[in-house]
Amino acid sequence: MAEYLSPAVYVEELPSGVKPLEGVGTSTAGFVGHAVKGPVGIATPINNFGEFQTKFGGVSSNALLLFAVKAFFDEGGRSCYVVRACHYDNADHPTAVSATRSYNAVGDANQAALRIDATSPGTWGNDIGVIVQHPATPPGVFRLQVFQSGVPIETFDGLSMDSALNDYVTTRINGRSQLITVADQIPTASALSAADRRPAPTATPIPDPLQNGDDGLSGLTADDYVGKPSVGNGLNAFNKIGEVNIIAVPEPVDRDVHVHGMAYCENRQDCFYVADCQRAIAVADDILNYKTGDGVFAGGNAISSKYGALYAPWIEVFDPRTSGKIAIPPSGAVAGRYAGVDGTRGVHKAPAGVVDGKLNSALGLLFGFVTADQEKLNPKGINLIRAFPGTGPVIWGARTVSSDPEWRYLNVRRLFIFLRQSILEGTSWVVFEPNDRTLWKSIERNISAFLRLQWLAGALVGATPDEAFYVKCNDETNPPESVALGRVITEIGVAPSKPAEFVIFRIMQQAGGGTSSA
Repeated sequence: MAEYLSPAVYVEELPSGVKPLEGVGTSTAGFVGHAVKGPVGIATPINNFGEFQTKFGGVSSNALLLFAVKAFFDEGGRSCYVVRACHYDNADHPTAVSATRSYNAVGDANQAALRIDATSPGTWGNDIGVIVQHPATPPGVFRLQVFQSGVPIETFDGLSMDSALNDYVTTRINGRSQLITVADQIPTASALSAADRRPAPTATPIPDPLQNGDDGLSGLTADDYVGKPSVGNGLNAFNKIGEVNIIAVPEPVDRDVHVHGMAYCENRQDCFYVADCQRAIAVADDILNYKTGDGVFAGGNAISSKYGALYAPWIEVFDPRTSGKIAIPPSGAVAGRYAGVDGTRGVHKAPAGVVDGKLNSALGLLFGFVTADQEKLNPKGINLIRAFPGTGPVIWGARTVSSDPEWRYLNVRRLFIFLRQSILEGTSWVVFEPNDRTLWKSIERNISAFLRLQWLAGALVGATPDEAFYVKCNDETNPPESVALGRVITEIGVAPSKPAEFVIFRIMQQAGGGTSSA
């Protein structure tokens, strides 16, 4: 309590004990796949499709990631992280390498002077060419022209090999060029003058091509997509990205990738995995075998997790190369619907149906399925994408692949992820507070206020808040022996909103020829 020493009016600010909880984000996706260029094994933030193209390049014959990311944004996604995958050798080094070229010093033909590399790994760098010129004036400098596919893109004049000058080649180019980086290879102790350190000029007016760029796709395995925590590649590139909530690998990968992807999300407990069936699966029984690991897919683990969902078939989207259609895994578009529905309705709403499940980016489906297929697959936790007259392709399922009926619906699982993370982050102030009834009441009050907002938003069901949730933090949950161990335990129960999968109308004939329905 403050000490008052002289007569006066004193004003004190007292803490209210109310510390509002804010809901965490639920709609940031994480994608792992192939790209033309860009960093390998690093989770890179992307806020729109144009930014993806700038950082990871355009269409590639062996990559579907670009189409999936575009579908994600087209379907309502607003932000994602992208990890470019490649094969890693036995020493955990990426086999994707940048195209490169080296020049020797003009004053010593045996001394390497300047190495030029493409800004990122891949065969795209083999289309880069450079011309080195030594202009007459000013003396001692050189010019570097950079070409792509034979077209001049960048020119750097007045470059120097003197590291003390502002025109030092690495200072002028690295971080500024969109195509290349450079490295000064001359030892600091070299007796060569700055003019003699210059790279030898190009012998002809034709650009010297960078060489030996490699995408690193040969020998790809499931392990390359999953990655290792020690390396931080593949899915493990998301380990330090807490805001990623939806994860997918939208490439034609082995089903083991999806098994491991769901296990990754289950271990984290703060994200949800969206899996794709294989491209060629056109029969309901084969889709079921794909999930369970039977038939032609025997020998692998079943795809079963309360932190994942499985979708079929592949969807068809616009291909700018042919102005026609290309079939892609649906996970990118589905993740976009997750994000879009989260924003318009809330995470508690199932991203399915003729409105919230409509895939505007899909021009068609690779295969069509009928109600008999749905009746076989839906109870097994496989979500079909179907096309109905007048609707176009729509997501027609909202189940996880879990056999646990408590976690049958994916929107319930994602709602609990949202509640868990929101409460976890919103109660961090509790640590080291005095563990007494004042603290317990404050915890009850703050969490109850947050859950009441979720009830008002329709995420929880019940005619009153008492029917929708309860929060208990008192002597019962915190006996003396527990308090003595430094624990404060809060018990929370909620009644989540579940989707109306089966809408039933009962129609009967009335005496007199009328009908009634209920």
